[in-house]
Amino acid sequence: MDTLFAGWTRSGDYLQHLWLRLLDVVGEDPWRLWVLGSTVVIFSVYWLYAAIFTLMDITNRPRFLRKYKIQPGQNEPVDLGRLWSAVKVVLFNLTVVNLLTSWVFFELVFKSENSSDIRVLPTFRRAMRDVATFVVLEEVMFYYAHRLLHHRSVYKYVHKKHHEWTAPIAAITLYAHPVEHIVANLLPVATSLAILGTHVALAYVIFALAIVNSMSDHTGYSFPWSAGSVRFHDYHHAKFTYNYGVLGLLDKLHGTYRATPELKVPAPRIKGKPGKRKAK
Repeated sequence: MDTLFAGWTRSGDYLQHLWLRLLDVVGEDPWRLWVLGSTVVIFSVYWLYAAIFTLMDITNRPRFLRKYKIQPGQNEPVDLGRLWSAVKVVLFNLTVVNLLTSWVFFELVFKSENSSDIRVLPTFRRAMRDVATFVVLEEVMFYYAHRLLHHRSVYKYVHKKHHEWTAPIAAITLYAHPVEHIVANLLPVATSLAILGTHVALAYVIFALAIVNSMSDHTGYSFPWSAGSVRFHDYHHAKFTYNYGVLGLLDKLHGTYRATPELKVPAPRIKGKPGKRKAK
């Protein structure tokens, strides 16, 4: 136990050293770290992860991974014109919308509540507490925001855009009306961080984890190591009126949960020996 504690201590000291070196380069201005930094981190993680699957979607390679497609035959390969139209929307959301929303939250909350002791990283225990609580808070807020966007008075004006892709791919994860992007994607995350008083460095980690998780749910692939939320959310894109959350807990509570069918990989056909023809 002492060895494990010593290991965590050394890791913490090393991360603290790296953080101070970063601050020596970019400065300690909270606005720069919260607004510009958050926008750059989210943009970078999004496109690095999207690039892997977009290459797969365009080339249909490697072929041995095609068997893990949740909706075989869809986007094989993806239509490049349709993809480019979606990418332009995503770029707008990741730059203009993210920057402005981050700025508003910074002025309202992060400037005063989340920017003290910015040079000192949170303890491991505090970081784990924030991450665990964030998962719960974000799940609750995302579920009800998502349900709201499916209301008939809102859906066709806002959320229908995202559901144009009934068989999603990674690059269109944030293909959404700007109002939806703010209400369902940004507000649950930013509000959770504001409630927790999360340090900006830990916020970067949470952004990265949230982006990768959301994009994994939109890849259209269910690998043996994939989380259950991948099939869960893909089914929502296919059927629209089920599986609004991420974990599925509130869906079960409100009766909107639907188990997703397992992917059936056809068994290889075995050629048998030709039988003898019977004489008439």
